[in-house]
Amino acid sequence: MNGIATYWSGLSARERQIIGFGGVLVALIVLYAWAWSPFQDALNRLRVQVPAKQATLSWMQQQAELIKPSLSAQNTQIEPSAPLLTIVESSAEKTGMRSTIRRMSPGDEEGQVKIWLTEANFDDWLIWLEALRRQGVEVASCTVTKGNDDKVNIRVELQRRL
Repeated sequence: MNGIATYWSGLSARERQIIGFGGVLVALIVLYAWAWSPFQDALNRLRVQVPAKQATLSWMQQQAELIKPSLSAQNTQIEPSAPLLTIVESSAEKTGMRSTIRRMSPGDEEGQVKIWLTEANFDDWLIWLEALRRQGVEVASCTVTKGNDDKVNIRVELQRRL
């Protein structure tokens, strides 16, 4: 430290002033490079992203309004005391999944149904499961295997929700 103090005191007033201004300038450049510039870059990215996200939100809200009537129409439920096979059969007809059901039989336990579907559209099957869920039916077990042309073969065991 003594060497720096000696060096500093050996400088003329003008040289000390130039070094002082240079130090301040270096500090400002470092502050700009490490703080201000990254902050501005992030702010500019957000200025682009926020309107895009708001447009997506607006589109999603419009789509939600469009599908509400179809959801309420699908939400008509069968009598809760109806047999599980009746609920499953009726729901399969309404959702268009009946044509893919190859076999349907009572499950191993009371209140269960085993169903085998072949060449089913996976997305349609998920919609059907959601319709069943709204009627108090849940999946006890399930096996899905790849079929032909983006279709699936499904073996599922359904039961009433407890």
